[in-house]
Amino acid sequence: MTTHVLQFVELSDHDRKSAKTFDKLGRGDQVEVRVRRRSGGDQVVRLPLKAAALLETALGHLLQGERVALLAEDRELSPNDAADILGISRPLVVHRMDIGDLPFRYVGKHRRTKLRNVLALKSRIDAQRAAMEALVEDTGDHRRRHGVSPTKKSKSVGRSSNRTSAPKDIDRLVLGTTNAPYRRTINSTDLAARLTSRDSQDWIAHVVTFFTEVRPELVLQFARLHAIPIQDLAAAYRSMKSATGEANPALESALERLA
Repeated sequence: MTTHVLQFVELSDHDRKSAKTFDKLGRGDQVEVRVRRRSGGDQVVRLPLKAAALLETALGHLLQGERVALLAEDRELSPNDAADILGISRPLVVHRMDIGDLPFRYVGKHRRTKLRNVLALKSRIDAQRAAMEALVEDTGDHRRRHGVSPTKKSKSVGRSSNRTSAPKDIDRLVLGTTNAPYRRTINSTDLAARLTSRDSQDWIAHVVTFFTEVRPELVLQFARLHAIPIQDLAAAYRSMKSATGEANPALESALERLA
């Protein structure tokens, strides 16, 4: 069993309603924490401004109902903890480690990575997701402005994916089309791993269907959802095209705009 070192704190509804925040700190302000001991004595601790600002930020998140965890950047995390921070599955975290995106070391038989490395990867993933989201919006607007209809093959996906946003809906639509022609089905985690590693192994038919039958907007939404870097997605497409001769010009155009 993997031990989590990432411990979140959250306030109950009662605590959030009864707690009060302080006004935004300004230059020259001083913050003191008073600890009232059970013995009856009081202890007052004056906080440095940066520590007080950290307290202010943490309290603000807690009062908004968010969970907060405090870790030093050199703290080592398990793949499960990294997955919680990155918002992706544990298998994809391990895959990112294996391909060099997330530095790690072994402690016994267990993988450990530093928080700073996880946050650096998260920054790249967030930037990638933002770029893909913008392109998804732009691609959808472009198709509507020019009256572009989905091809006959991907017609059912096209009708369902225009307003897709929920992660389960994205996976359902992608896998529904990707697995439709075949008895054997691939799951979203395995598909994301095949795309990131560009190693289709014995899933090449499913990868071809993914790239050629699913609408470009939905391909990008799936990549954004599973934190697949655009360069990996583009490389997987090129590898598929080179190996099979299959192509999707609309997707190529979208990938070129993101490159």
